[in-house]
Order: sequence, then C-alpha cells, then structure tokens
Amino acid sequence: MSEAREAFINQQGLVEQLVDIHESLQTGRGRRHRQDALHRSGVVLTVAAWQSYVEKVIAEAFHLVSDHMTDPASATPTWAIQSFNLRKAQAKTLIKRFNTPDDVRVRDVFQDTMGFNPWGSWEWRQGPRQWDAPEIRRRTNGWVRVRHSVAHGFDLPDDLDWLKGENGEARLTLGLLNECRKHFAHLVGITDDSFGAFLSNSFGIQDFA
Repeated sequence: MSEAREAFINQQGLVEQLVDIHESLQTGRGRRHRQDALHRSGVVLTVAAWQSYVEKVIAEAFHLVSDHMTDPASATPTWAIQSFNLRKAQAKTLIKRFNTPDDVRVRDVFQDTMGFNPWGSWEWRQGPRQWDAPEIRRRTNGWVRVRHSVAHGFDLPDDLDWLKGENGEARLTLGLLNECRKHFAHLVGITDDSFGAFLSNSFGIQDFA
C-alpha cells in the first residue's frame, strides 16, 4: 500500500465525522437543510481526496524510482539518471496543472508522467456492482461533475439516473454519500494495486507491495 493510499484513508476520516454528525441531526428545525449541507460537503471532500491521491502517488513513485536509480547497487548509468531527473521536473508541472480528476485527465497524468494507464484495472465485480471499466469511468465522471456543481454553486446534474429521487429530481442523500465514499475507496484500491505492480515490473520497486 502506498503512502498516498494511506493518506486517502486518513482524509476519509473527515467524511466519517460528517456521517457521525448526520446521526445527530435526525430531529429539529432545519434538519433537512443541514443534512443536505453535510451530504454535499462529504462528496466534495471525497472527490478532493481522490484528486489528492493521484497527485501524491505519482510524486511518491518518482521519489521511489529516483532513490532506486541513485542507489550504487543499481548501477544505473549517469545518462539515465539525468534523463529521469528531467522527466521528474516535467512531472511536477503536469501535477500542478491537474485539477479535475475525471477519467481522461487521471489517465493522462499517469501516462504523461510514468507511462502507466490505470484504466486496465478499473472494474468492480462484487454483488450488484458488475461494472466494467467504461462503467467505472462513467460513475467516476458523474461524481466529479457533482463535486464541480456543489463547489461552484450550480444545480446538481440532472442527467445522472442514480442521482435522481422518486420525483425525478437530482438530490444527495446519506446513502448516495456512502456510495460515493465506497466508489472512490475502491477506485483508489485498484489503482494503487495496479500501479504498484507496474512499478515493480518496470523499475523493480517493491514498496507498494
């Protein structure tokens, strides 16, 4: 497990606190309004934690590869180290520009920095979720759009079936917040595992194992 994945788990502890607060808002004036604020805050924090994970895990990988290449035991040629350092500098710029963690931008920042495509591992085959990579990507993009709408004060997207209530209007509930949390926890897990395997096969790095 990467340090970036551990940081994601720790960040999700903040969302867990919101869920705990939610339990104390079952009665009283303004209950629904206050609960909605918690739902929206939870989604924003969760998607932000996903974005942070991507940024941190790439930076962590560069650090590990750099340490490996400069270890005298690796006998890495000087020209290869210099080339990697140039790539590392370019990666820092790409990471700074990374601000919307949808499927394409996540793939691109991984590919452009480390030559890794995470989409191959993106699936969820458990219980009612029999989701292939396109469905995982569609769900991820949906939650990123919800985060964008909440953060910028827009209406929630009205074209996401799973976001609509019985009246056909988009809404956020505690159940949907928990679904968001599960989605990104799973996405971080499978991305971390596949990225770790990539680093092991490509650079001999075992730290994610």
